[in-house]
Amino acid sequence: MKKLIAYFIKYPIYANAVIIITAIAGILSLAMMPKSFFPELSPNKIYINVSYPGASPEEIEEGITTRIEESLNGIEGVEEIMSVSSENMSKVTVEVYEGFNIDEVLQDVKSSVDAIYSFPEGAEKPTIQKQKSRGMGGMGNMVGYYALKGPDDLWLLKGKSDKIEQDLLNDDQISQIQVLGYAPIIISVEIKEEQLLRYNLTFDVVSAAIKRSNIDISGGSIKTQKEEIIIRSNNRNTTSEEIQKIVILSERNGDIVRLKDIAKVDLEFSEIPITSYVNGERSISFLIKKTPEEDIKKIASSMEDYIKKFNKENQGYEIITLFQFADMLDQRIETLSKNLMIGLLLVLLILGFFLSFRLSLWVAFGIPFSFIGMISIGIMYGMTINMISLFGMILVVGILVDDGIVIAENIYSHFEKGKSPMKAALDGTMEVVTPVLTSVLTTVFAFSTLLFVGGQMEMMQEMAFSVIAALLFSLVEAFLILPAHLSSKKVFKKESTSSFSKIKRKVENLVEKLRNKYSKINARFVKNYRWHVWTPFLFIILVLIMFISGAIRWTFFPSIPFDEVKIEFSYKPGEREFRTENFLWYCDSIINDYHEELIEEFDDSLFTDISLNVGFTENLGVSGSHVGSIRVAVKENDLISTIDISNEIQRRIHPDSIALMEQISVGGFQQFGKEVSISLQSENDVELKEAVNWLKQKISSINMVKEVLDNGGVGNREIHLTLKEKAYALGLNEAIILKQIRQGFFGEEVQRLIIGRDEVKIWIRYPKENRNSIEDLNKVKIKTLSGSLIPLEEVANYEYKRGRVKINHINGTKEIRVDASLYNAEFSSEVNNQIEKEYLSNLKTEFPNVSYKIMGQAEEAAESGKR
Repeated sequence: MKKLIAYFIKYPIYANAVIIITAIAGILSLAMMPKSFFPELSPNKIYINVSYPGASPEEIEEGITTRIEESLNGIEGVEEIMSVSSENMSKVTVEVYEGFNIDEVLQDVKSSVDAIYSFPEGAEKPTIQKQKSRGMGGMGNMVGYYALKGPDDLWLLKGKSDKIEQDLLNDDQISQIQVLGYAPIIISVEIKEEQLLRYNLTFDVVSAAIKRSNIDISGGSIKTQKEEIIIRSNNRNTTSEEIQKIVILSERNGDIVRLKDIAKVDLEFSEIPITSYVNGERSISFLIKKTPEEDIKKIASSMEDYIKKFNKENQGYEIITLFQFADMLDQRIETLSKNLMIGLLLVLLILGFFLSFRLSLWVAFGIPFSFIGMISIGIMYGMTINMISLFGMILVVGILVDDGIVIAENIYSHFEKGKSPMKAALDGTMEVVTPVLTSVLTTVFAFSTLLFVGGQMEMMQEMAFSVIAALLFSLVEAFLILPAHLSSKKVFKKESTSSFSKIKRKVENLVEKLRNKYSKINARFVKNYRWHVWTPFLFIILVLIMFISGAIRWTFFPSIPFDEVKIEFSYKPGEREFRTENFLWYCDSIINDYHEELIEEFDDSLFTDISLNVGFTENLGVSGSHVGSIRVAVKENDLISTIDISNEIQRRIHPDSIALMEQISVGGFQQFGKEVSISLQSENDVELKEAVNWLKQKISSINMVKEVLDNGGVGNREIHLTLKEKAYALGLNEAIILKQIRQGFFGEEVQRLIIGRDEVKIWIRYPKENRNSIEDLNKVKIKTLSGSLIPLEEVANYEYKRGRVKINHINGTKEIRVDASLYNAEFSSEVNNQIEKEYLSNLKTEFPNVSYKIMGQAEEAAESGKR
């Protein structure tokens, strides 16, 4: 080490070469390094989705989900299989062990699922894909939420949103857009029962006629001596006006019956209840995402430019920014910049005042050099500029110059003893090499443990890397570059006789007196007393006692206030959307009234936008006319936290309104999952539901618990048919009868067309007014094998039952998850420990066939500590 330091002191050109090479590498790396909101980790999940329109969760579970789960058994690398069987859809998630090649596992999964030939008739082909990116709360690849406001006419709004989507995709910076806020488009073919009876038709006959006529097919070719001529039929129509002209049948007298003669054909939005409002106006939202290689700042900048241009050129329409993740990244960069400037100024002022201004410049140079060096190798590590890596930079900026200050001050003291600058540089550096190296490496080793964490906390590896790399480059600067430049005579100039120097000498004399007085007191204390030895140990014992007693609380995932408040709720399945909308507008009025009070109190508008959504939620995991969500965007401020805002909003919602809910959740974004989340698993449905209710009651009794939810709620009311003896006598069975009922009430997909950017289904069924009541069901005529028609009520009995919203599995076992949120997230570990010791320990005694697994933040904490 001494020889190397001496070499750099003797030949400072090498120090300059290191600076230049590091600067060039760092600047080039910074230009190429992408920016993202959170680190984007390697994907570890595979998604399998199968659509089965019209099927119940039970049908989905039995006919699709269970068969997929069985086919995946034995695939190497699979850690866990989770599934959700809901209305119309089976979703299976395969989690892959760390260290396995996810692409190889993906191929094995595809081969296994493709080998299943027993899916129900009507189920669509499975879609299998791997997770695109993995980040905290799914936000690693997020850029921002934007909303288009305009006329109340949804068709006009949709047309404009299509144009926006196409414009954005034509931008070189933007590649991923998700459009939300309206139901899928269909071509609806509605046929009354009377028309079917009049022409002796069935839905099967009409569907077949449409399929036969609405085609674009090649009939071969004719090869003449001069050319080859293609024979083709171009009869595939994509407009409702053309489709309604399709011939359905020809009567004996020569009359032609077209589709328009028996049905109403319209291009319309499907009846899936999806509606969005922003600040009281109908809206369509855009969720912009990015790939790991793309830059969030460049995409956000492109969006801002497009929004300005669009709003200027399109009167009556407006795009607003609901939330842009790049803004939070800018705030973090601004914080880092301020800390850098403050650190540099303090070093320059204090060292310049007490030692030498030129000396202080080279010490302060250690800060930018360390960051540039860290960035130059960070790009090879795969680091990006994100909230986590920036946090590491902010954390380390205060300790980067510690080693430089120690070495520079020691070199200066050696120079004051009469040594030459070069001798002072070498001796001063070597004297403190060991303590400086030990000090820095201790910090490096402390942060190196974060390089091996797993689970959700794997993202913290970038923070650890930025800290470690910056500290190591600070050592290079302190041991090689700093002594080389402090060995110059120019650094140590003789003091002038100016008034500044006189002030400086007076301050130095005062510091010297204080130092001498302190050293005498310290020497006496060390000589006569042993307490200084025992004090650290006593302090550690005191902290341990406070920790064990609960005076100091511990949580692996602190609650970090996010700049939004979310309200998500669910009525009992089957409730119509008008009731959901009424509650949304009720909450909207509460929020606006509260906002007015905040404006009066703080003289500032804190809420930027209020979004209302019917039909879908993010956290409750359910969709339909009975669910809704509200998002309140809160401006960053130091006046009131989003936690306080959410608690006040919840307090203002009338208890009678909440009592009508199946579930309601009020709060901000939870980056690391629920504070309390427990998965109960059993093959015994009855015992599983009893265990869920028992556990929810126990958790609700804990004082710190704010709300308790579960994901195993009941579904819509259902009419179950049982056939009468007469049905069998007529040659009918359940399959024949239910198919005819399904065609009329749920409908049947005839074809899929591409219209513009949309995939549009031709959907055939009864008109809406003929499928609104039990009387409509009673009027249905069932066609027997002989061709005769008989009323449904003559061949079937009805009974009402309550279905299920969804059926969850973990590794093939039925599961219901109980989640709870707390008033104060600091108590999460305490509450989880209480639940496990007082309740879960007795679960097997109360419910022998039910097992449990800790999920949510507690699981993530355990997963992160495995490595």
